[in-house]
Amino acid sequence: MELTQEQRIARHKSFLGANWELIASFSWEHFQKSGRGMVVVPEADFVNFPTPQLKGLRFAYAPKESELLDKISTHFEAKEWGWLETYDPDAKVIVVIVRDVGTSGYLIGGKMKPSEAYARQMAKQN
Repeated sequence: MELTQEQRIARHKSFLGANWELIASFSWEHFQKSGRGMVVVPEADFVNFPTPQLKGLRFAYAPKESELLDKISTHFEAKEWGWLETYDPDAKVIVVIVRDVGTSGYLIGGKMKPSEAYARQMAKQN
C-alpha cells in the first residue's frame, strides 16, 4: 500500500506514541551500556499494521560512532546530528525509522522518563 507523506508521518507518530514505554526502556538500557545513540526501527515492522504493534518489533540501538549509525546516517539531516549531541537521554529518545528509501528521524518524549520505563519493564519480568 502506497502512503502519502502525511499518512506515513501520522502512522509513525501513532506507533511511537503507542509504544513509548517499550522504546524508552530499550533506549535507556542501551544508553547505559553504550552511551548516546538512536533507536532504529524498520518501518516495515509496523507501518501497515494497526497500532499498538507490541509484537514482532525489532529495535536496534545505534550508538555514536558505530557501524550501524554509519550505515543509516547517509540519509540524516543536520537535525539528527544536533539531537545526538544535545538530547537528554532520561527525558527524550531519538528514533530513526528506516524506510525502503531513506529514514525518518524523531526526537520523542513521553509521560514516563526512560529510566522509569526501564525500571517498570524490569519489574514486569520479575
